[in-house]
Amino acid sequence: MSQPYNPRTAARLTPGGRESLRKEIRSEFRRALGLTALGTVLPGAGLTQTRSKALGWFLLLVSLLGGAWVAYYVMTHGLTASALSLLSSPALLQLATVAFVIIGVLWCVSIIMTAVMARPARLDRARTRTLAAFTTVMVFLVAGSSYKAAEYAAITKDTVNQVFGTGSTHGATVVAGDDPWAETPRVNILLLGSDAGVGREGTRTDSMMVASIDTKSGRTTLISLPRNLQRVPLPESSPLRQLYPSGVYGRPTCIRAQTDAADQCMLNAIWTEVDQFRKNHPGSYSGEAPGRDETRNVIQEIVGLKIDHTVVIDLKGFEQLINAMGGVDVNVKLSGNGTKLPIGGHSDGHGGVIGEKGYFSPGRQHLTGNLALWYARTRAADDDGFRQARQRCVVQAVVQQVNPASMLGKYPELARIAKDNIYTDIPVQNLGAFATLIERVQKAKITSVALTLKQGISSVKPDFDLIRELVQKAIAPPPASTPTPSTTTTAKPTPTKKPTPTSTLKSYDEC
Repeated sequence: MSQPYNPRTAARLTPGGRESLRKEIRSEFRRALGLTALGTVLPGAGLTQTRSKALGWFLLLVSLLGGAWVAYYVMTHGLTASALSLLSSPALLQLATVAFVIIGVLWCVSIIMTAVMARPARLDRARTRTLAAFTTVMVFLVAGSSYKAAEYAAITKDTVNQVFGTGSTHGATVVAGDDPWAETPRVNILLLGSDAGVGREGTRTDSMMVASIDTKSGRTTLISLPRNLQRVPLPESSPLRQLYPSGVYGRPTCIRAQTDAADQCMLNAIWTEVDQFRKNHPGSYSGEAPGRDETRNVIQEIVGLKIDHTVVIDLKGFEQLINAMGGVDVNVKLSGNGTKLPIGGHSDGHGGVIGEKGYFSPGRQHLTGNLALWYARTRAADDDGFRQARQRCVVQAVVQQVNPASMLGKYPELARIAKDNIYTDIPVQNLGAFATLIERVQKAKITSVALTLKQGISSVKPDFDLIRELVQKAIAPPPASTPTPSTTTTAKPTPTKKPTPTSTLKSYDEC
């Protein structure tokens, strides 16, 4: 049995004896450090080489079995499906939160026990302090990791519960199984960009799009609805028919003028109109957000498709997301008329535009969330068609430039943004099924339907039969392709010109 280190005893040893003693102490010190580090990597591994080897082997065995089970589950189900199976169960997330805390405490205790039991009795004061400091660092490392894991699990549970529906909404059902979409040939999702926020009266949906997805092939059609679409049809069950008995939304003065200048005639004003109507007629609408539901119902009438789910994103949240990224690089262009785009601008009434906060200079620029949102929303210098193109470019830039690794450290902030700015009626139990559907969408073709004058659609007096016809043509399965005979003639490629800073609608096709 080794004796405590005693300088006086060591001084009476021969030079060779003192050197041998120092080597033994260094070896025992390194062993203590090594076992403590091993116990940090694998719970209980260090304890297996001490007097508490039984406890050490128990902790190590439990850790290895648990890790093997997790690895097997991920390998057999896939990383995405495994993560979503956890996300879709608030009970499992709650259990994970508690488990991370318990595992962290037991792990830290095993590290401390390893250091204490592996420490040589004759260790000098300097090395004793070094071992204590090293053990403290290892404990803080494990404790911090366990705390973060428990915190993220708790945040995820709260976020999932708040953002995703927990039951059936608008006829939504839980889809599951090996092929969750086997009985559902098509899913139609309404995407709304809301401008609700401080300083704004009411809620306006300035961005409205229906994503119609073929669940078998993943082929997707994006149907963009103009915000200024007028004379939209109201469902027969709509309480607004008390104000508009003809079933056409729009005040008589606006309809007679046949102009898109009055906001109350536009599709994006439905939400605010419903909120005001419910205020004046208590009991006319039920639900927490009847304006959102009525907007959904009206869009169903316009496109002739049953909307299965709705997703609403507050544009302020989009700004916060870009700020969390540290900004985004965007190839800023001139307006469709070849002028600089205003920041917070408006028309001066004489064909010019006043930039209340300045103007965007063309070229690649690093934009903050506020500037990126202004670039995506400005339309004073041209029209909604160009604005929609700018929105696509900003979204594309965000998707391409977001760094998942760096964003992981900002997960609590991102979760808060999601809770405050995103709504969806997709049941949480359907997350796994939608992950499968997204994978199919990514591998398939995405087409667009733009309801513009080029398609014969007037925003002032739209032809809704034509709109529904365009939608049906777009979502119809593509005809079977026939192979074209090969020819020996080789056509010379036509050189393409890079878009010039003076933009046209064509130049906005490329971001």
